[in-house]
Amino acid sequence: MKVVQKLKKTKQDSINYHKDIEEHTLVSQQVFSACLFVFFALHIAIIHLLNFAKCERFYAALGISGLQMLFSMIFYFLFKYYFSNHKKYILLAAYLNIFQVVIILELQYFLYDEYISYTVIVCIILCTSLSIIGEIEKYTAILTMSLSIDIAITIMKNYNLLHSHDMKMYIIDNFFVLIIAIGINASISCLKYRDFEIKNQILYLSERDSLTGLLNRNSLEHAVEKHMGDHSICAMILLDLDNFKALNDTLGHYEGDNCLRATADELKKLFRSTDYVGRLGGDEFLVFLPDIQSLTFVKERANMLLKKIPRSYAHQTGEITVTCSVGIAFLRMDQENLYESLYKAADSAMYMSKASGKNMVTIFSNEFSGESSSNSVVKIAR
Repeated sequence: MKVVQKLKKTKQDSINYHKDIEEHTLVSQQVFSACLFVFFALHIAIIHLLNFAKCERFYAALGISGLQMLFSMIFYFLFKYYFSNHKKYILLAAYLNIFQVVIILELQYFLYDEYISYTVIVCIILCTSLSIIGEIEKYTAILTMSLSIDIAITIMKNYNLLHSHDMKMYIIDNFFVLIIAIGINASISCLKYRDFEIKNQILYLSERDSLTGLLNRNSLEHAVEKHMGDHSICAMILLDLDNFKALNDTLGHYEGDNCLRATADELKKLFRSTDYVGRLGGDEFLVFLPDIQSLTFVKERANMLLKKIPRSYAHQTGEITVTCSVGIAFLRMDQENLYESLYKAADSAMYMSKASGKNMVTIFSNEFSGESSSNSVVKIAR
C-alpha cells in the first residue's frame, strides 16, 4: 500500500514540477550522451590495442560501436542546441535515446558477444536510470520493452537451450537488472522532487508577501518588466485602505492583519488569472493588468472594489469603517520605465481619490480618454 501511494505521489510530482524535470533532463541527457560517446571511443581504442584477430567480425563489432558513438553525438547536440529551445519534446527524446542505447547494446552483445561483456551492458543500463526523472511507468515500459526484445531474440537464437540452466539464469539476470534500474530511477526521482519542492518553496517565499500570500513589490516590478515591449495597453490599480491606522490603533494589529488578509482574498477573487495582484506594504495593494481592451472592464472591477472592500468594526466607543481609495492608470506596454510611469500615475490618481473624500476610484488615462470623457481623469464614487 505504501509503495502504491509513493508511486501515486511521484506521478503527481512529475506533473507539479514539469519545468524542473525538463531542465534536469536537458542537462542529464547531455552528460549521459557525452559519457556514452567517450566510453565507446575508449572501447574501440582498447580492443584495438588488445590482440584480437582482425577479422570481418571484429570490424563489424567496431562498426556497431561506431554507430552507438554517432547516435550519442547526435543526441548530445540535439539536447544541447535544439531541445534547449523546444522543450515540449524533451522527455519523448530522452526516452527514445534510452531505448536506442539499450537496443543497440543488446544487438551488439547478441551478435558479437566476444567483443563486449554483459557486465558493461548492465552498467550502461543502470546509468540510464540516472539520466531521466519523470513518471516511473514510462521508464519501466521502455526498459521492459528493450529487455524483452533481447530475451526474445536470445531464445530464438538458442531455442535448443531454452530449458537449460544458463538460459534460465540469463532471463533471471535480465529481470533483476530491470528491477534494480527501476528502483534507482524511482529513488533518484523522489530525491529530485524533494529538491524541486524545497527550491520552489524558497522561490515562492521570496516572491510573496508573508502576511497575505500576494506578490511582493519586487515580484510586481518583474511582472511589469516582463511585459515591456508589447504593443497592447495595460492598467495598474493602486489601492489604499481608508481608516486602517485607526483600526490598528483601536483594535490592535491582530484585527488589522485580518483586515489585510480579507482585502487580499477579495482582490484575488475579483481579478483574472493573468493579472498580477500584490501588496506593496502596509495597507497599500497593487494590481497589474496586462492587455486591457476596454476601460469598461476596469470600471466594472472598480465598482466591485468599492462594494466588496468596505468593512465595519465595532468597538467600545463606536464603529470604524474601513473603505478604500483607488487610483488607476493606463499606458501602452511599449513605453520605457513602464513600472515607474504606471506607478506615478496610479499613485497620483489614488491620492486624488483620498483628497476627494475617500472611498472613491479615480482613473487617469490618456489611452482611453476618448472612450468615456474628453478629460483624462474619470472619477467613480460609491
